[in-house]
Amino acid sequence: MAPRRSLLSILALASALALSACGGNAQPSAPGTPIATETASPTPTVDTRPTPANSTGPGRNIPKPELPEAAKQNTKEGFEAFTQYWFDTAAYSLATGDKTALEAISADDCKLCNGYIADVASGGWTVGITWTTSGFVSDLTLDPLGQAVGYFMLDESPSQWYDATGKLTNDRSGVSNGRPKAIYASFIDGAWMARQLGQA
Repeated sequence: MAPRRSLLSILALASALALSACGGNAQPSAPGTPIATETASPTPTVDTRPTPANSTGPGRNIPKPELPEAAKQNTKEGFEAFTQYWFDTAAYSLATGDKTALEAISADDCKLCNGYIADVASGGWTVGITWTTSGFVSDLTLDPLGQAVGYFMLDESPSQWYDATGKLTNDRSGVSNGRPKAIYASFIDGAWMARQLGQA
């Protein structure tokens, strides 16, 4: 019988050591208690879909107008292409709140340019605005300031103008072939720059 008691003592000691190695002071979880696990925060999604300007805010993810190849030339056709590009860029800036492209092609002292840039900087936006030039003429003769002048007709679409608070401030009906317009511009370092725009 003594050997059997010795064997039982050895087994009891081994069990105690095993419990100690496994953390004898740890308390077992109560039945049904959930085990806490770390969960990763969901990554916020960014809406990259093009969204035109509307009554609730400016446009988002709208592609910028691309400068036509013709507008890079110091020719009558290049001047004409640049004039349409300037109005396309102005419309883009007013609709999206991005004034950088318009600033890049407008002289610092251009009154009409600065008026539109100020509208954008104020936080307002415009819905539906487009301009289309036609009947462009210019002989590229430079005035004493080094500016060429071009004359054209301008069609303006109906549009709504909002201030930074979202208040409708102007509801334009649009103009088709009103009075002739004029643009003064300089061709410097391979690029056109708008100097002044207004009535002819």
